[in-house]
Amino acid sequence: MVVTQPTGAARRPVPAPTTGSTTGSGASSARSAAAEEYLIADVARRYYLQDQTKVQVAAAVGISRFKVARLLEQARATGVVTIHVRLPGGHDEPMSAELATALGLRRCVVVQPSAPGNSSLADQRVAVAAAAGAVLPDLVRAGDRLGLAWSRTVDAMVDRLARLPHCALVQLVGTLHESAGGGTADLVRRAAQLSGGTSHPINAPLFVDSPEAAAALRRQLGIRDTLAMADDLDVAVVAVGAWRPGCSTVWDAVPESVRREGTLAGAVAEVSGRLLGAGGEPVVTALDDMVMGATVSQLRSAAERVALVVGPHRAEATVAAVRAGLVTTLVTTTELAREVLRLPDLPGG
Repeated sequence: MVVTQPTGAARRPVPAPTTGSTTGSGASSARSAAAEEYLIADVARRYYLQDQTKVQVAAAVGISRFKVARLLEQARATGVVTIHVRLPGGHDEPMSAELATALGLRRCVVVQPSAPGNSSLADQRVAVAAAAGAVLPDLVRAGDRLGLAWSRTVDAMVDRLARLPHCALVQLVGTLHESAGGGTADLVRRAAQLSGGTSHPINAPLFVDSPEAAAALRRQLGIRDTLAMADDLDVAVVAVGAWRPGCSTVWDAVPESVRREGTLAGAVAEVSGRLLGAGGEPVVTALDDMVMGATVSQLRSAAERVALVVGPHRAEATVAAVRAGLVTTLVTTTELAREVLRLPDLPGG
């Protein structure tokens, strides 16, 4: 990871009050802006260059951890901090830049599967998982809170992580699939083993067949505490599904009546069991009360939101997730990128 900051910004002293001809509200505003600029640079320097945690930075400069997170977000958005991730071969840099501009995203990572033009979904999944495994360690800092949703691609990504800073691993949705590795809850356990951090699972299914049963499960101490941790995520990793047959693992897991209600309500995308319309608006159905997982607002509040998407048939769903504010970093393939770029009125346009 390469971190840059404006020359001298972190060392420039906050201007002291003067008694010359510059007086009044204009001078006060200038001093306030300079002080804020200094604070942003100081917080970024401590966090990125001195490897202080958010808690340590907050204590050192006398602000809350939440304000530290907001200032770090502002530092990245304004260019005070830039992060460069070096990826292995297969990374299509020109298309990555074009897609990021078209979608108005912080970064896109577009990869070419090993068999371009004739790749299966499995090949594409492997390519995206490998790229995400290379990107994620540079987006997570020691002491962060990292949320993981389940998908086959996210599961494969965890297997391809060579390292992960010490952090708290939070399961974002209940158990959806059981496998030889242990299923959804096993994701956070495996990632926590790699990072040496703590694991916070949701010991419940993703979908519960009655709102009353789901509410009872949410009141259980361990589940309640894990769901509450999603209020304060530093990084969230999710997958994006299209709300139609064969394009969403949640679609495949719920009754036909739930599928039909979502479709009639205008859902085109599914992220961690939450439905979205084409404009990114949440589509509220009975499913919301029966899903054990983070809400759209919780996912949106994470400082870094990484979406892994495979398959050109998920192009419209990808744009919906971007419009919903659920994506800051998109990892996908050239096939999906081309389909997205063909769509009209993209968010970055």
